[in-house]
Amino acid sequence: MEKRAHPGGSGNPALNVGFGPFELDLRAGELRKGGRRIRLQEQPLQILRILLESPGEVVSREEIRKRLWPDNTVVEFDHSINAAVKRLRDALRDSADKPRYVETVARRGYRFIGDVDVGDRPRLAEVTVIPENNLTNRQAELAPGRPALHLPPRIVVPFLLAAIILMIWAGAAYYRRGLRPSLPLVRLDVDLGSDVSPDSGPGANAILSLGGTRLVYISHSKLFTRQLDQPNVVELPGTENAQAPFFSPDGRWVAFFATGRLKKVSLRGGPAMVLCDCPLANGGSWGNDGSIVATCNFTLARIPSAGGAPTPVTELSPGEIVHRWPQILPGGKAVLFTAYPSVTGSDGANIEVLSFKEGRRKTLVRGGTFGRYVPTGHLIYINKGTLYASAFDADRLEVRGTPTPILEDVAYSSAWGSGLVDFSQTGTLVYRSSKAAGGLVTVQWLDDSGNTRPLLPVPGNYLSPTLSPDGSRLALISAGDIWVYELGHGSMTRLTFGAGYGNPLWSADGRYILFRAARGMLWTRADGTVQPQLLTQSSNQQTPWSFTPDGKRLAFVELDPATGADIWTVPVETSSSGLRAGKPEVFLQTPFHERGAMFSPDGRWLAYLSNESGTYQIYVQAFPQKNGKRQISTERGTFPAWSRNGTELFFWQFAPDNQLMAVSYKIRGDGFIADRPRVWSKKIVSFSTTRSYDPAPDGKHIVALTPADTPQEPHDRVIFLLNFFDELRRRVPLSK
Repeated sequence: MEKRAHPGGSGNPALNVGFGPFELDLRAGELRKGGRRIRLQEQPLQILRILLESPGEVVSREEIRKRLWPDNTVVEFDHSINAAVKRLRDALRDSADKPRYVETVARRGYRFIGDVDVGDRPRLAEVTVIPENNLTNRQAELAPGRPALHLPPRIVVPFLLAAIILMIWAGAAYYRRGLRPSLPLVRLDVDLGSDVSPDSGPGANAILSLGGTRLVYISHSKLFTRQLDQPNVVELPGTENAQAPFFSPDGRWVAFFATGRLKKVSLRGGPAMVLCDCPLANGGSWGNDGSIVATCNFTLARIPSAGGAPTPVTELSPGEIVHRWPQILPGGKAVLFTAYPSVTGSDGANIEVLSFKEGRRKTLVRGGTFGRYVPTGHLIYINKGTLYASAFDADRLEVRGTPTPILEDVAYSSAWGSGLVDFSQTGTLVYRSSKAAGGLVTVQWLDDSGNTRPLLPVPGNYLSPTLSPDGSRLALISAGDIWVYELGHGSMTRLTFGAGYGNPLWSADGRYILFRAARGMLWTRADGTVQPQLLTQSSNQQTPWSFTPDGKRLAFVELDPATGADIWTVPVETSSSGLRAGKPEVFLQTPFHERGAMFSPDGRWLAYLSNESGTYQIYVQAFPQKNGKRQISTERGTFPAWSRNGTELFFWQFAPDNQLMAVSYKIRGDGFIADRPRVWSKKIVSFSTTRSYDPAPDGKHIVALTPADTPQEPHDRVIFLLNFFDELRRRVPLSK
């Protein structure tokens, strides 16, 4: 195809292209409106550039694909282009139904229909960045441009936080006097500094006390706190590996999850205290009656705030795998939570409510996650990075009206379904904005020198990458379903429909893929020519992990309510008609949790993880004799995987740093001799419930999930929205 010329017809492209109130600086790659820069991701910006090269002409989707992803096979690029065009329209305040700038030409592509003004317009020396999408854009557009203020975080942050607490106190004073003024929304973007490293685990990692005067956040897997009117930051002792923190009602304690336990720590000082064993860090809520409702063993349980054994609160319904993110409603009569059909991924999740008195539950929102009730009488929740709100009757436990999008670009975990957002009872919202990649990952080849090479360069919410035995195909999870990618042909085949599936595992001959479902394990042909078939059926969750080299025995993990996670094996027959399982046999069943069972390349050893020492560690044990047990990891380890050439054992280490470790080993007679673990890579994205890497057959590379290659903020930032409750009342008024 002939290369299109830039508007203006000259050999040298114009440096500035204007349309309406907007101006695109081609040299700087910036979109501005009234002199103020509009933050726009790379792909939407490139699509705008492509369209402006030939205004009034149709640009095909195929041409856009070739321009955005040259020399690479793109998977699901239709979805990526659709998402990029939507972000572009959002930035331009444009509409697909009544476009002013970007018109969709059915079954062909897109066309720029606005009036284009080409010229080298003057540039402002400083610009004020306008976020691409959030509910304060209309105030930002009316604000006059000001030179950007660049001061170190150690100087700016105390002043900003002091301003926040003064505004909180002022608003609270109005309410104490019985007045209900409608205050304007105020947005403060606070840079916590380059030394802050936010955790990427489950739950919100920056939370506000109920009074809105104290911030607690996770950095370097520990809890830190500061009074918003004070400059000092205090590390809370004994909070290593902390996840999903939440406040006590009086604001004196913070509860959190760490190394399979629920703990609490006083903000007045003193060591952290263990409340109970809780294998999953899936959220908790501290009630006024002195009890905590938290996720323990995949369902909600009630735990005394002084410590004690968990008492079950919820039961899994058919098709559900786990209950997460509880919130005790005012009065302590009911609890909100999110139910998921899969351990990883938020597709198919529903927001539920359970009445404690009646023991009945009902579905409030289908397709939402991380539901939260706010004192204005609204239910807010997350759906793919957008915060929605609906009117909510807390007495009848009913949602009323149509959900309204309130805030876009809220960072959230696509694996856990949790939003990085929290609020105080005084009407302040704190959240982290999603970066340019929105938490997406890419699939890369990675070697031990740190060199990467794209395998699936298009960003996505991928999980569990698993190479076929010959290394020619890749199975992975995308949006809750299993796909197979042909490395040589660049084609994708979808094997499941409906979401809720996980842990794909290839058969030894590469013809079949086995995976986890809601009630047992299923198999299907890797070419997608048959419907998924039942291999095993159980009321407990079963997760396949590995086959012996001959493919005749499968190791899987079963979650038993009485004994926890146990390792089982089952004989499997493979034929042209499919897979058939024999009678399962227990291999390891203890009072502790054993997971991630991986057969060695020679089938003589089984690597797995167990929390028998108080934290998860990697162990190797002879199979099937169950002797020669040896601990491999020295810090908290998880998700072992053997190199296919039989020389190394990999595992993921969460603490003190997130990194992939490798252990060289030798077999001498009946003995397993392992060297000291060494760091193999720090570039991989980690998930707490599934492996994010897989060794390649050549023994030199691995396939790994890595952060999407997009610009990142230089420091860690949190955003405060003051008077958020007033904005919520304006946007989603309650019916009389």
